[in-house]
Amino acid sequence: MHRHHCIHLFIISVLLVLIADNCSRTTRSAEPEFTKTEMTMALDSLFATIFTDANAPGAVVLVMDHDSIIYNRSYGMARLDVNVPMTDTTLLNAVSATKTYVTAGVLKLCEQGRLNLSDTLSKFFPDYNPRVFGRITLRHVLSHTSGLPDIRPKDDAEWSKFVNTFPSAFTSGSDLALYGGDKELTAFFQAVDTLHFEPGTEFNYQDIPYLLIPKVIEAVTDTVFEDWMRKNVFEPAGLRNAQFYNPAKPHRRMAHGYAPASEVRNENVFRSSDGRWDECDYGETPFFSTRADHGIFTSPKGFIRWISSLYGGKVISEESLYMCTAVATHTQNPEIQYGLGMYVQDVDWMPRKAFHTSVNGGFSVYEAAFPRQQLFYLIFANRPDWNRLETALKVDSILLRYNVLTERVPD
Repeated sequence: MHRHHCIHLFIISVLLVLIADNCSRTTRSAEPEFTKTEMTMALDSLFATIFTDANAPGAVVLVMDHDSIIYNRSYGMARLDVNVPMTDTTLLNAVSATKTYVTAGVLKLCEQGRLNLSDTLSKFFPDYNPRVFGRITLRHVLSHTSGLPDIRPKDDAEWSKFVNTFPSAFTSGSDLALYGGDKELTAFFQAVDTLHFEPGTEFNYQDIPYLLIPKVIEAVTDTVFEDWMRKNVFEPAGLRNAQFYNPAKPHRRMAHGYAPASEVRNENVFRSSDGRWDECDYGETPFFSTRADHGIFTSPKGFIRWISSLYGGKVISEESLYMCTAVATHTQNPEIQYGLGMYVQDVDWMPRKAFHTSVNGGFSVYEAAFPRQQLFYLIFANRPDWNRLETALKVDSILLRYNVLTERVPD
């Protein structure tokens, strides 16, 4: 009797498993099934038309779904002078995506009670005009609503005046623009006596206010900015090779940036053997060596690990992360807003996207995160001659088409 009862229970269990499996299959078949091969082919086809020449500067494209990299391609060359191919471990300039790291650092100090987003810049820069800097808060800086004018010199005459007004180790304006760091290139703030607009009332994306953040962090931590960022931001995210650019300490895996060769040859600038590309980074493009605005070099694999760690709560709290992606201000594009340290895109046909895109010399970047789905992708390139927004739109479309990215569900 006992034996028959056990057999009966076993048969019922098997039937329940089969029914559950059949229901699961029915449910999945109601939606388009994600085909990794088809997605890969579509992305391959897209990027093969953008980065066509294996002997030219190139790019790395990665897509990560939660903790798994589901697409990984490298194109072209990291360096043309010594013929080094591009890989996902090549160190590339993160360009303005650097701001995501720096913003996370500020928010971490806010969590610790050492900073407050309502702190004014006058608290850290008492020598600057208090009628201007006493009205600008850290929140304004991180959201590009500070109203600070960009009065950096625009031509040789203005640079000559700048060098004479703010003495430094540089005797020429051109050298200062190409080789100067934060200290030299923020000196003009001493002369700012008016605002472009009232802080918090308008959006004006610019790099220069971010150059003040390292001094803020150093003031409250009594630690060198790079050292504090390494211990409190890089290490919690598991980043071993991320670094702020230091021309005195080049890394062997670091790529060069390149731009299409100019018609007028500069004999002091490296030109590729085929005559098509000029080097375009430190020493060739102004303001390249500043830190908090676009100074981080990292590998594509390292950067996507950073984004995954950031949204995974390994660096800052969920509340702080929410402030990054919440809309702090509107931009000139009705579909795109800005949070803290990143753009935010809200459209009807896909989930909210946080992203960054920019160019620094020959380096160019587009990186995107869909936080609710833990889906991330990046395009890191050492050439600027591709349409970043158009390419990202096509990537979004492919991810939607193959059900990697799902359509937006109303809140």
